Amino acid sequence: MTRCDHCGNETTLPFTCQHCGGKFCSECRLPPNHNCTGIGSWNRKPRPAVGMSYSRGGGVSATGGIAADTRRGAAKKTGGGVPYLKIMIAIIILIILGFLGLLLAGFRF
Repeated sequence: MTRCDHCGNETTLPFTCQHCGGKFCSECRLPPNHNCTGIGSWNRKPRPAVGMSYSRGGGVSATGGIAADTRRGAAKKTGGGVPYLKIMIAIIILIILGFLGLLLAGFRF
């Protein structure tokens, strides 16, 4: 187990600060919570807003919320997955038609 560099609590999964390189517990992991020496670089980094996320290229892109609905050609999904009920009804109808075909052909159960 590792001890937090700020408060000294033992932690099984320490967080490594990207700005100062220290190891911290879950309460002290953010730079303002552990008096980080690299707080300046943390303050310059833009915070994600609602519907925004950081992409791998370093830019910020819209991922949801109002911005996603205003895109040109954005279609709303109404189905929500595979229509299992429709598939089951089709299978039952095919089975019934198969039994009817067997009865008409003279098959006895």
